[in-house]
Amino acid sequence: MKMKTLAMVLTACMMMAPVSAFAADATEEAAAETTEAAGEATDSEIAEGLGDDIYSFSMEFDGQIMKFPMTYQAFTDMGWELSSREDPDTKVSTNSYGLMTFNKGASSVYADVINLGINEAGLEDCLIGGITVDGSYDIDLSTVSVKLPGGLELGKATLDDIKAAYGEPSDTYEGDLYTKLTYEKDSYQEVELSVYKDDNTLKEVDLRNFEEPEDYDKGTVSDEVPDMVTSYETPTALGDDMLDTAVEYMGDLYSLPAPVSAFTANGWEIQDAEDTPYVEGGGIAFIDMMKNNQSIHFSVYNETENATALENCFVRELSFATYDPESIEMKLSGDITLGADKAELIKRADEKGYISEENDDYLRIYPNKDAKIRNYVEFWFNKDEDSNKAASVTAHHE
Repeated sequence: MKMKTLAMVLTACMMMAPVSAFAADATEEAAAETTEAAGEATDSEIAEGLGDDIYSFSMEFDGQIMKFPMTYQAFTDMGWELSSREDPDTKVSTNSYGLMTFNKGASSVYADVINLGINEAGLEDCLIGGITVDGSYDIDLSTVSVKLPGGLELGKATLDDIKAAYGEPSDTYEGDLYTKLTYEKDSYQEVELSVYKDDNTLKEVDLRNFEEPEDYDKGTVSDEVPDMVTSYETPTALGDDMLDTAVEYMGDLYSLPAPVSAFTANGWEIQDAEDTPYVEGGGIAFIDMMKNNQSIHFSVYNETENATALENCFVRELSFATYDPESIEMKLSGDITLGADKAELIKRADEKGYISEENDDYLRIYPNKDAKIRNYVEFWFNKDEDSNKAASVTAHHE
């Protein structure tokens, strides 16, 4: 399964919420009752159960009504089995999803297995956020019925039927073999309907709804301090190389990335800590910390798979500029600070075989092209004052 990260700003109802303990008994019982009732329902009852709203994100597959998102357990309780080609021990990172194949008899579908949680989760603790049913290849529509809201059925509904039921689509794509109509409510909330041109019938539906369910259990935050935090060692001195991870910041030494706890141990205080008590697995938070009456904005990263306290997250980047108060003095390894000469910096980089890249008023130095955005030092030169003397220094190490 290829994992994807949800690259979006989630709304209040689509918070980056956890999955590890979301399957409440009542939800499972309700899903089971719905499944059983759907299996016995008549066509008219099924149509009524689906309603007319395409944005209900529901589907009836061979007499069983599915409404997305649904729990992994509820989905498999309907008879869907994970394909033998998939790894049942797959872990899904927080705020990520992957497309996996499921089989039921002779039918195969692709399903979006999503983890909206704060902790890494196994498949059984994830949600099924969507489904792709392909009647042109994976499903035999002569033996299996697939229905959508408004009474539309795969293998029977035409382009005009779809527009009559749902109105004009949000987007239309004209391919060689089919016309794809997209009905989009919001990011990761859409239905794609493919009408094949050979017989003008709907044969494929791709339905996706990644909205967080109501009363969703967000999981728990472990009290354990991650090993990478306990194993962190404060450097005893700056190194000789400008790309060494040791940095002196406001009189204290840090090795980047450095845990927030290393800063608080040196007298920094997290401001409004109650607003960000934890960071989800692999997540980022933006916080302010204060020391000696200087408040600094930090980006801190949770380098682990599971949610953890703010103090266990890591600072990857520190910077200092001429416009900052002098008390925020910063020095890089190699005894480099504000006022460093550009030509000398490039010379020292060349001697180490590093890459020096100039872009407008900035100079970035990094060890190799693969480390360009992960491990580097960067300098800004204020051309209005002295285009050859560093007016800011930045160290970034992941």
